[in-house]
Amino acid sequence: MTGTPGPIHPVRIGTVPLARNLLLAPMHEHTHLALRLLCRREGAALAYTEMATPEDLLAPPSEEEVRRHPEAARPGALSHKAGNLLASAPEDRPLGVQLLPRLPGPVAECIALLASRGRADLVDLNFACPSRRVVASGRGGAMLRKARTALRIVEAAVGASRLPVTLKIRLGFTASAADSQRALDIAREAARRGIAALTLHARTVGQGYGGRADWPAIGGWAGALAPLPVFGSGDLRSPEAVLEMLRVTGCAGASIARGALGAPWIFRQAIDLAAAGTYEPAGNRERREAALAHFDGLARQYGEAAAVKFMRRFAQHYARGTPKAAAARAEFQACRTTEALRATVEKWFGGP
Repeated sequence: MTGTPGPIHPVRIGTVPLARNLLLAPMHEHTHLALRLLCRREGAALAYTEMATPEDLLAPPSEEEVRRHPEAARPGALSHKAGNLLASAPEDRPLGVQLLPRLPGPVAECIALLASRGRADLVDLNFACPSRRVVASGRGGAMLRKARTALRIVEAAVGASRLPVTLKIRLGFTASAADSQRALDIAREAARRGIAALTLHARTVGQGYGGRADWPAIGGWAGALAPLPVFGSGDLRSPEAVLEMLRVTGCAGASIARGALGAPWIFRQAIDLAAAGTYEPAGNRERREAALAHFDGLARQYGEAAAVKFMRRFAQHYARGTPKAAAARAEFQACRTTEALRATVEKWFGGP
């Protein structure tokens, strides 16, 4: 006889078994390979690429890319942008690719491409992004106002390959009762059409990232959509928050986004907290090693100049919660060279 599983436990998404129910959420311009690898080493069982439109991944290499790299002219070659979005490594599996769709056709074509080339283990459809630009383009959160198109996209995605298809959604476009019901209806119909799991960011599209996430609503959706696995997202900025959300909602797992920025150890800390009731806070040494590993990974993929630009943003997250964090952030913003960046990391995170 087995007891009730703890808050952190194995879970399955379609045909993909996961060692634990802690996921690194897709984040635009953040979940590069470098960050995914850091989070996986700390216990993230699944990580997603940053979101991309199907059209971007399907676009052929530009004339300039072919001129500079003649091999890009071969049939089926990916563009430089698509190659970077899909860059991975053996230790970066299982891997989810998040698509930001607008129409069914490109979604099906893109998923078939990903499956045929082994570039993904599952595909996530984003019906949640609240960005004004994204919503104005008819994608992301705009799908919650276009139920018929949204479900045609789900059908096309599920039918395109054997890859499990998941869905990321919000509580509604607005907080009105009609919008809330419409969002839940889309989720129910998507489940009937074969999605393997759903992630609920417990805010409305109109809220963006403001206000508090409605964790009890995640529990309500998890019950309404059972047996479909529902993962909770929103306000997961500490290991305590991760465990509390799992306990409050009883959902299948936690999809951690901004809480992992500058703190890839949040996964390990949540695992330790669940197992032992305590965890080791990150010290300067851990921040220094993670920040430099993050930079080195970005430099290998994009080159040092681009990596410095990325790290001007990322390094600020590593300073979060430290003494004089504001001063550290200002210095990281001023970095323009590899030498300056490394020196600044050593200055602020050089202690034990």
